[in-house]
Amino acid sequence: MATGTETMRERILAAAVTVIRSRGIVAATTKEIARSAGVSEGSLYNHFANKTALFAAALAEVTGTARAAMATLLASAGRNTVEENLVRLATEMVGFYGELLPMTGPVLADPELIAWLRDDGPAKAQKEAAAKARGRAGGGQAAAAAPGGPPAGHPGGAAAGPVMGHTALIGYLEAEQRAGRLAAGAPLPYIAAALLGGCQQHAFLTRLAGPEAVEAGAGLPAAAEEFAVRLVRAVLAGHTGTP
Repeated sequence: MATGTETMRERILAAAVTVIRSRGIVAATTKEIARSAGVSEGSLYNHFANKTALFAAALAEVTGTARAAMATLLASAGRNTVEENLVRLATEMVGFYGELLPMTGPVLADPELIAWLRDDGPAKAQKEAAAKARGRAGGGQAAAAAPGGPPAGHPGGAAAGPVMGHTALIGYLEAEQRAGRLAAGAPLPYIAAALLGGCQQHAFLTRLAGPEAVEAGAGLPAAAEEFAVRLVRAVLAGHTGTP
């Protein structure tokens, strides 16, 4: 029974992500999500309090990929090369922003969803879902901290919500700087901003103009991997220490 309930929630969530990604939050409807999930519209509310809660959970599902990428980056400090680690992250973040941008446009005009993001809603949603899953399975362990960087501290704090990815990247860069693999005077917050901003710009241009225009007009490689390599090299220029 517990497994069936969990499977239905996951199916609804996957359908919500798919529908919102293709139609945007404004045009997405619970009826279409239910049809895509193969369930009745009323059954959505057995798992989510309302439409906003469902859309918030879908957004949390998408942001989870970025949190996992940041956790992997932090675990890579001191291993491989800084360039290799950041290229892997940048490649993943281009894909992440490509999924996130179609979903977040209307969010920027929704005070309720903005407040949810600022209160570290995605991390909380993931923790609550994990706790419920453990409860149904009879597990008694405490909820694990969500991946994605340094502890968020109090909800709404400086490292919480949308800023967490930037904070996590700075944390990784600081670790590499302490190890002597980045120059002592490297402006880490700006390196992080340039890297993540570049990934978001590539996803934005690709979404609006198409890959051909990205290459012909913006002079950037359309392929995420090639773009990531060149972006990281540009961002790190003059800031690397001893390999």
